[in-house]
Amino acid sequence: MSKPIQTVAVLGAGTMGAGIAQVAAMAGLTTRLFDVDTAVLQRGIDRALAQVAEGVRRGKITAEVGERVRLSLRGASNLKEAVADADLVIEAAPERMEMKKEIFSSLSALCRESAILASNTSSLSLTEMAAAATHPGRVVGLHFFNPPHIMKLVEIVSAQQTTAATLQLARDFVAA
Repeated sequence: MSKPIQTVAVLGAGTMGAGIAQVAAMAGLTTRLFDVDTAVLQRGIDRALAQVAEGVRRGKITAEVGERVRLSLRGASNLKEAVADADLVIEAAPERMEMKKEIFSSLSALCRESAILASNTSSLSLTEMAAAATHPGRVVGLHFFNPPHIMKLVEIVSAQQTTAATLQLARDFVAA
């Protein structure tokens, strides 16, 4: 994959996932937030939109950015639809290795071959997660700090399998 990231799917609509989706949408990227629980998904979307509205009200975010988020952030309750055309998929699921490995294995079958698969993990082995993916060279860690819309810090972590091209795209995404 050599084109810049334009479409992002974030898996998990809890505090971190919703915040990551908010940040991606604020950067002008088409963003889909997925969760298996539709109530959690709706709360995540509502929280992100409320935080953006508060940012606009306080003059921290322009009205243009607020409108961009409103138009580009969508919820998805179907994983296949959430990730189908994503350039980057970021999982923000609970810190359970078996769950994360299952996610990466599933994503390998559902995503385009060129999609970058990322984890927001702060403590689990990215190399072990990458081993569950069909294309482990496209797996990278993007550890956002909490709250993502305020903390301008993202730790980029490579698995043993992560390629230089994947790392560069991750850097470009974070810079954007």
